[in-house]
Amino acid sequence: MVNKVTIISIKNKSSNVIVRIRGREDCQLPFLIIKARKDNSCSLKISPCKLGLNQITFSVPLEKFSPQNLYYDVYLEYIDVDGEVQQARLKNKSRWQRLLINLLHLKSQTIQHDDQLYLSTEYFAAGGGLSMQIRAKDRYDSWIYNAKELLACIIAPFVYWYYKDTKLIYEKFSNYARDNAFYYFANVQERHPDRKLFYIITKDSPDLANLLPYRKQVVYFMSIKHLLLVLVSKYFIASEAKGHAYAWRHNQSIVRYALNRKPFVFLQHGVLGLKQVDNTFFASNRLNHADLFITSSEIEKNIVTDYLGYSPQNIAVTGLARWDNPEKILRGKKIFVMPTWRTQLELLSDDEFLKSAFYQAYSELLHSERIKRILHDSGYSLHFMMHPKFVRFEKYFQTDDQNIRVIHQSEIPLDKELKSSQLVITDYSSIMWDALYYSIPTVLFQFDQAEYLETQGSYLDFHEDLAGIIVQDPMSLVQKIENFVQHPETGALDAYQKKYFSFVDQNNSDRITQAISKWEKGFNFVPFYKRRLKKSETSQRKII
Repeated sequence: MVNKVTIISIKNKSSNVIVRIRGREDCQLPFLIIKARKDNSCSLKISPCKLGLNQITFSVPLEKFSPQNLYYDVYLEYIDVDGEVQQARLKNKSRWQRLLINLLHLKSQTIQHDDQLYLSTEYFAAGGGLSMQIRAKDRYDSWIYNAKELLACIIAPFVYWYYKDTKLIYEKFSNYARDNAFYYFANVQERHPDRKLFYIITKDSPDLANLLPYRKQVVYFMSIKHLLLVLVSKYFIASEAKGHAYAWRHNQSIVRYALNRKPFVFLQHGVLGLKQVDNTFFASNRLNHADLFITSSEIEKNIVTDYLGYSPQNIAVTGLARWDNPEKILRGKKIFVMPTWRTQLELLSDDEFLKSAFYQAYSELLHSERIKRILHDSGYSLHFMMHPKFVRFEKYFQTDDQNIRVIHQSEIPLDKELKSSQLVITDYSSIMWDALYYSIPTVLFQFDQAEYLETQGSYLDFHEDLAGIIVQDPMSLVQKIENFVQHPETGALDAYQKKYFSFVDQNNSDRITQAISKWEKGFNFVPFYKRRLKKSETSQRKII
């Protein structure tokens, strides 16, 4: 069995990728297998266009790729000497080939699908295996940003000593200032100003005004200074993954390479429990793991150790920074409905989405005559908000009732919308924890619970831990709403707070600062350039 198939060369030519690999006598009837990571129906099997004793050449037509699948991994399928079908990963011939292709973004070309331009990129994934990415082109593919990055790389050695203790903080896509990262940043700058802590934000962010009091500590996304600080900064603090500090899904560049290797304090977007997470934040994820993981309770800490593989010393129980927000918001006669996203719905076409149980359930809720009557008779309003990942489907949720409103997160911060509500309805979203923390009655509408547990999974036992607030059919949900508007009450919220929150106060940011300070003192920070030198020295010793 062949453990490794070495790539001789990769060329992009006229919407085709030409891959040449080393041939072997024990590889008979070779095929190139291009496996789609999410949807196996998008995988391809390619016959060789040239077959020789020492080389095998494949021509991969890019028009056959589905843009609905983002990543593909490349294998060689062949018949071995025993007549068995085997598969082996295509790998780089040398570490330098891998670095040059990945860091300089050498292998890419533009293709078109249905009037949309996409960028096809070949790169070497962790372990040296050849992979491909098909993503929509965006403004950051412009030569202007390539020039900015080049300039940042040239300047970096001259300003390293000035910026070497810099920390960068950001939120989703570096486009918002309304979640844990912002509230932690604001708390630090208000109480213990840190001139080495910079907030990354896009120039057209809807939350830019929130950062005006701290504008000296703001750096604009994809500016030369931003790219420079990514290269030389000490570590990141964020409520999202490290990739949100750079152009989204732009995975091959020198700046992205440096970003992937930065130490990382993860403030979290919410609280773990309802939804099992993918391996993005697993301790075993070499590029995206957190070096310090912020949690809100001992229960959540145990989830992070037991399921995500972290050591207790890399976890701090502090509470979320956004819960320190001192702003008092009057609760109106309003019901806030916000379902979370579903993995299986992300890649659906519009027609497929409209046939989904998710759409049917919430469309029925918004158009329910009984709901309209309940709202009208009680004087309540209902606000419906989609998860950001479902924005493209938002247009299908409409209403003509004056008491029902469909809103977008760009219209009002989620935190304000939630805190101004008297009842929160979600499903598996972590906003449940915020509602319980703020003592807001909450209902979990889990019409698809069985499917959800099979496809996504939960760290909690719904029947044991949250049975009192779960409903599984539309009629029960409507009845819950009607009961609430007639007799508003907080129910057993105190019991949930005591069980799931170690602290219910406004000192979460202070505890986070203490945890970061303790972690920073014990962490071995190795500058990016020193790591590169060490690896180069190790490689040289191997060659000698």
